[in-house]
Amino acid sequence: MAAELGISRSAVAQWEMADGTAPSVEHLIALAQRSGLNFEYLSTGRGERHFGPPTLIAETEPSYHPLTEHQRLLLAAFEQLSARQRSGLLELIGAHSPSRRRR
Repeated sequence: MAAELGISRSAVAQWEMADGTAPSVEHLIALAQRSGLNFEYLSTGRGERHFGPPTLIAETEPSYHPLTEHQRLLLAAFEQLSARQRSGLLELIGAHSPSRRRR
């Protein structure tokens, strides 16, 4: 299981110990997917102890959306700016965002 989750066996051993460390939310999600155990029950001990079919982690949809061509161009241009230019640009963008205009 540790290899499938991309973590060490000692990390899993820590999760199993009464006074060990707790898995991160990301690892709990992966555990729920791998085991088929209900996420709520696995993370809190509450709710139904419902088992479903395991989901292979590699089959899950990515949680991000690919960048558009415009976004890639903007990111490439942004990365070419100096730290001072980046800061100024971010300040300019922030000053004109809809959430800041309402204040």
